[in-house]
Amino acid sequence: MKVKITLENNACNQEKGRLIRDVNRELGYPLHISFSEDLVLIEIEGEHIYLPDREMLSPDISVEGQLKERGKGYEIFPKDKGKTVNLHLDSELVAELEQIKQHFHHKTQHDVLLELFKKGIDQYKTENK
Repeated sequence: MKVKITLENNACNQEKGRLIRDVNRELGYPLHISFSEDLVLIEIEGEHIYLPDREMLSPDISVEGQLKERGKGYEIFPKDKGKTVNLHLDSELVAELEQIKQHFHHKTQHDVLLELFKKGIDQYKTENK
């Protein structure tokens, strides 16, 4: 699911569109920018969009997605993503989850998978001797 913002096509909003494009490009968020058939609207679409300044969100901007404050601006996410779930966990499980979190806190996904793979191979070797 994608998010979309629509702006009126004028010089001020064209500058806003360029700024949004450049900031999102730096953050690694690819965007698709297009114009309506009659060239009246600027349409910016992506998996999620970061607006670097809160003042960019004016009444003439149409937003399709869910806004979340981030730094000095807003991040727009698809409405379907990011459901909130409330869980009530017992203290033993919470303690175990904290241990796991601390163990993997400073590791990349690659490091974690490599460690699990090595442990799996070692266990396989000990079972099949």
